[in-house]
Amino acid sequence: MIEKTVFEKNEEIMDYVKKVYGLEIHTVRKIDRGSANLYSLNNDEYVLKEFQSKYSKTEIDKEIAVINHLRKFDIKVPEYVKTLDGKYDDVYKERIIIIQYFIKGYTLNNNEGTYEQTIECAEYYGKIVDALKSLPIRLPDADLSSWYKKENFDLSIKKHEELLSMLNDQDPIDEKIKNDLLEKIAMIKVIHSNTNFDEMKNLSVLNTHGDFNVQQFIYQDGKINSVIDFVSACKMPIVWEIIRSYSYIDQDAKNGEFNLDTFVDYVKTINQFVKLNQYDLNYMAHLYLIQILNSTYGYKQYLYRRENTELLQFAYLRTNICRYLFQNASLISRRLIEELEKKEDKSFIKFPKNKK
Repeated sequence: MIEKTVFEKNEEIMDYVKKVYGLEIHTVRKIDRGSANLYSLNNDEYVLKEFQSKYSKTEIDKEIAVINHLRKFDIKVPEYVKTLDGKYDDVYKERIIIIQYFIKGYTLNNNEGTYEQTIECAEYYGKIVDALKSLPIRLPDADLSSWYKKENFDLSIKKHEELLSMLNDQDPIDEKIKNDLLEKIAMIKVIHSNTNFDEMKNLSVLNTHGDFNVQQFIYQDGKINSVIDFVSACKMPIVWEIIRSYSYIDQDAKNGEFNLDTFVDYVKTINQFVKLNQYDLNYMAHLYLIQILNSTYGYKQYLYRRENTELLQFAYLRTNICRYLFQNASLISRRLIEELEKKEDKSFIKFPKNKK
């Protein structure tokens, strides 16, 4: 949900930009996109972004450092306008403000990407992760191990059961939600009892975008014109972001089922830039399944505020993905390992020695 802006009127924005950036602004237009307050300045010459209050200057400075680093590798990312003091950001009324040059283009909704756009997404991801290997600052660690701790599975079951108690037996929508929640609880119990979580400690942990998906792309003429929103940049097991980003872009995956041929090509494309080990290939689908299986996102928001029908549809989609991965995670692992062994030097996907 977008927070109320700290700017009372457009004239305040014009005065602020003149004082801090030295820019003459004659038009201001609100942009309805994303979770921040965005304004087009001078008929799409610049964009002013007012971050949500939850973001600290340290986090924004990190995003700026990441984007400026990626620009050195000719990766299409936003370009910042400096303040009169030579800074890339400013604090105004306790909110972080940045100004970027406007990026022409449009966005896609989830699962509208063609095969070519899906593979282009993979290529960009590979290039970004490869470039971030030489990032001069340390990114925060996103420890995903909590996703598959026993306590988390127990807590997840409890959260699903709490939602069951909120359902109305006479409501057909609630009946579907009930069946979904019961099915998820059953899958959680099976996964917890039949997964070797210790081996997931060997997943490749690298610097990455942190929220890489089709909603972070601006397109022009059907191709990516920029990748945006690096505020979540961190170090994490990249396989989670790989499979998640595929599930959000491919038009063939709109009902939660993967086009496995396309997904294999997706992973192969990334592997051209960032070599994945056999643990990555073997546990990619399992890690994503665990994450979305344990989440009640969408159902919870709907049951607490039944106007949230869009989030409910998203919850349905993620449960469909759970069903598909629950039945096919092992098949996906085998296909990935077999296909990458065909073409590449087998030595790079041998199981590495267990990390201590």
